[in-house]
Amino acid sequence: MSSHMLNGQKSSATTSNSNSNSNNNNNNNKASSYYPPPTAKYEDIAQSSDLFWATLEAFHKSFGDKFKVPTVGGKALDLHRLFVEVTSRGGLGKVIRDRRWKEVVVVFNFPTTITSASFVLRKYYLSLLYHFEQVYYFRREAPSSSMPDAVSGSSLDNGSASPEEGSTINQLGSQG
Repeated sequence: MSSHMLNGQKSSATTSNSNSNSNNNNNNNKASSYYPPPTAKYEDIAQSSDLFWATLEAFHKSFGDKFKVPTVGGKALDLHRLFVEVTSRGGLGKVIRDRRWKEVVVVFNFPTTITSASFVLRKYYLSLLYHFEQVYYFRREAPSSSMPDAVSGSSLDNGSASPEEGSTINQLGSQG
């Protein structure tokens, strides 16, 4: 089990749910703790799908997240490709600011019946890859106090879009 800094104190990646304060800490664990150090270089992760998957799974496991690959259009979403496409354009914040999601979506060749592909990709990137991007692309040691909102491009305070511990379906946070 790895340790992280939580509100200035060292705590394990999985914490007790003995009271509501502890439960709130779990829900915002990534937002209020230091990230684990990177175990590989961005260039290596971008080139090797196997290394990407092993690193991503270990990253989520370090926070106690149950990680499940989402399906879009009846097929498993290629998170490696999504990560590479977004980071090759400067990362999530830049893709949102520069309105480049269409470029990312086109790469996936989704059926035309999926009209919300841009929203869906942003949602999954935010919930599954944003913090990973911060460590492996930007080499950050701790989350910023805000992160880009997948829909509007504005900020969500304290990373409220982090998936809840133990969740298998990742959804956007509802704080605002």
